[in-house]
Amino acid sequence: MRDPATADDVVKALNDLTDSGIASERAALQSLGIGPNDAKVLRFLLQRADDAEPVTPRILAAMLGISSAATTALIDRLADAGWVTREPYPGDRRSIVVRETIDAASPARRILAVRRASAVAAAARLGPEERRIVADFLDDIARSETEDMGEMCPNDEAPRTT
Repeated sequence: MRDPATADDVVKALNDLTDSGIASERAALQSLGIGPNDAKVLRFLLQRADDAEPVTPRILAAMLGISSAATTALIDRLADAGWVTREPYPGDRRSIVVRETIDAASPARRILAVRRASAVAAAARLGPEERRIVADFLDDIARSETEDMGEMCPNDEAPRTT
């Protein structure tokens, strides 16, 4: 049996996770030739591919916290590169639906999903009670960090969690 973890062990593990996330995100963006918001949109669309509710530019703008003009430019860029398509919104000709067009066998799909796949695999090795503890722990950190940054950074300069 392993020795009990100390608070320092947990902080180190969290720092290692952050560092690996930054490195893998940098590598993913570089290999795909896209920016951070492009990757967020593509990941969001991949996760929502089977949802009944279509993804609209308004949903993407809210998720990213950017203007409708910036969202339009982002969608144009992704469509021009072949990452997404625009389709008419069912029953509303004034709106569109944005869908990802990444082939299931494409390395891009795996690159964009590597963090999620790693997290799902690790979570699957835990029991339900352990998963609840980990989820609550991570939520507590995210909430506390967001609140602390909000107090330290005036005028909405604090990072947002989405």
